[in-house]
Amino acid sequence: MTKPNVAVTAPLWVQKNAQNFLGGNRIDLLEQIDRCGSISTAAKAAGMSYKTAWDALNVMNNLADQPLTVAVTGGSGGGGTRLTDEGKKVVRLYRLIEVEHRGMLARLGESFDDFNNYFPLLQRITMRISAKNVFSGTICEITRDISVAQVVLLLKSGNRITAVIGNDSVAALALEVGVPAYALVKASSVMIANEAGTLSISAKNLIRGRITRITESAVLGEVILDIGAGETITATITDSSVKNLALKEGDEVWAVVKSTSVIVGVE
Repeated sequence: MTKPNVAVTAPLWVQKNAQNFLGGNRIDLLEQIDRCGSISTAAKAAGMSYKTAWDALNVMNNLADQPLTVAVTGGSGGGGTRLTDEGKKVVRLYRLIEVEHRGMLARLGESFDDFNNYFPLLQRITMRISAKNVFSGTICEITRDISVAQVVLLLKSGNRITAVIGNDSVAALALEVGVPAYALVKASSVMIANEAGTLSISAKNLIRGRITRITESAVLGEVILDIGAGETITATITDSSVKNLALKEGDEVWAVVKSTSVIVGVE
């Protein structure tokens, strides 16, 4: 019986706050942006759709300490997108880690006789979530009530996100002021208002931003706001709401999020 040709393989992901931050496809996208200066062209070269590329860039920029990409306006080429120095550094460091990762897998493959028994140990268990918005921040305030607590995260953009969670969750996650944490918000939980100052609403979170992209479809549209420091927030709203609010790219609007719709996590 022929001995099977077995190789040890495992995807390399760099995580931040327990969320997938950098992986091979995202690094490929950043490299293509650095090469051609265009998200659409880079997405095509990296083998992904334009929307997938946008979503990946938003996640990376939200989780990064500094923006990895920056929009370029004007010039002979009519503008585009380029990597920041931080973005180039991240790509370079990832490729160095990748070399070591491949070497480690090669050594493990040579050491294991019973590959099928040990392979699961080599795979890092990662959490897959549907939430579009993942923010990295630091807890700056905790206010406890009888059964619940109000937890406030300070983001790198200077914005604050408030979550209301159970006191048992605060204890289980060992949440304290000064502790790094992340906030998750589903895009469907984000509302858009263009005159939030005149509204009487109960939602704790009002975040001002500039619309950078609007994607319309038959029923639901997607609105992405730049809220500063490379961070974005995505809202999924009906196409009729997009039209009724007369939303367009470049507008300054408010993202509205109920504190009970925010999930808090730690590493």
